[in-house]
Amino acid sequence: MTYIYSIYLYLKASIFFLIFSPLMILSAIFMPTYLYPFAQFLSKGIFWTFNIKRIIKGKFPKDGPYILMHNHSSFLDLFLLPTIIEGKYTGIVAQKNFRIPIVGSLLKKLNAIPIQRSNLNAAKHSIQLAEDLIQKGFHIAIFPEGTRTLTGKINKFKKGGFHMAVNTKTKILPIVVEGLFSIKPKNRWTIMPQPVKLIIKDPVDVLNKSVDDVLEEVEFIYLNHELK
Repeated sequence: MTYIYSIYLYLKASIFFLIFSPLMILSAIFMPTYLYPFAQFLSKGIFWTFNIKRIIKGKFPKDGPYILMHNHSSFLDLFLLPTIIEGKYTGIVAQKNFRIPIVGSLLKKLNAIPIQRSNLNAAKHSIQLAEDLIQKGFHIAIFPEGTRTLTGKINKFKKGGFHMAVNTKTKILPIVVEGLFSIKPKNRWTIMPQPVKLIIKDPVDVLNKSVDDVLEEVEFIYLNHELK
């Protein structure tokens, strides 16, 4: 029964995505001011089609920009942050995602920055591009773990996003996500809908702190939520 229900949910989500994602691309071309509201609509719709209720604790701050960080446990993470972000934003995304039909086009329209984690020089260049966009007022979303957890426990944080925060003196906004791993982990194809919780924490100031100090402070926030 779980298999049949999962197939039904995938079909429903695929139909929704195939109908509305081209409209988002068109809006980016002809009505760019509607790009972010449309992205929010599309992202919320994905969770609606998968029968996943979002529970949001805390409020997204009005000022900024921020470097947005949240734990990475499912492919659905890609659609989660746009449901709560206020203002213009983009993210640092694994380069392989740009090869996915339609998804790649949407990422380009949102100015997403591809990153090759296996190529240190290319990764540094991606961070530099993100720093330039921060100066233009963009929030930058990044998964500090770099890749999805296979156990549900938090992976070791990479330093790239923390260097970016210290270099640009930009506060980090930690967003703790609980529940997505149980819904759809990387190593299971079936979907098991249940509520997912987004906990928006207080921004972390980086002024007069080292990269290691900031990393430790942010990592502690996640470990304190038992994402170990």
